[in-house]
Amino acid sequence: MKKIYLIVALFYSFTTGAQTTHTINAGSYYYNPAMLTIDVGDSVIWINDGGFHDVNGNINTVTGQPFNNPETFDSPPTNVVGAVIFSYHFTIPGTYNYDCSVGSHAANGMVGSIV
Repeated sequence: MKKIYLIVALFYSFTTGAQTTHTINAGSYYYNPAMLTIDVGDSVIWINDGGFHDVNGNINTVTGQPFNNPETFDSPPTNVVGAVIFSYHFTIPGTYNYDCSVGSHAANGMVGSIV
């Protein structure tokens, strides 16, 4: 009987601490969803629906000011449809703002945030 309790306890600890991977799609002047709430320890991947895009969580492309995220991140741009533009594992809680720094994408609304 003790073995059953141990197995149940181990299963519970693994399933309650499970991490989730969230997907954000990027395309013509959009990130979808533009706002995402996740748990610490979750990961996010950005997928290119089409166009030439990056994920910039460092300096706001429109204002030139730092986003002041808990951690900065950025990716090289890609134009490969269906490709992972960027993947990030969030280990520090807070609000993370980001944009697409390619051309005028951010000025045209290609911005997002993760809480």
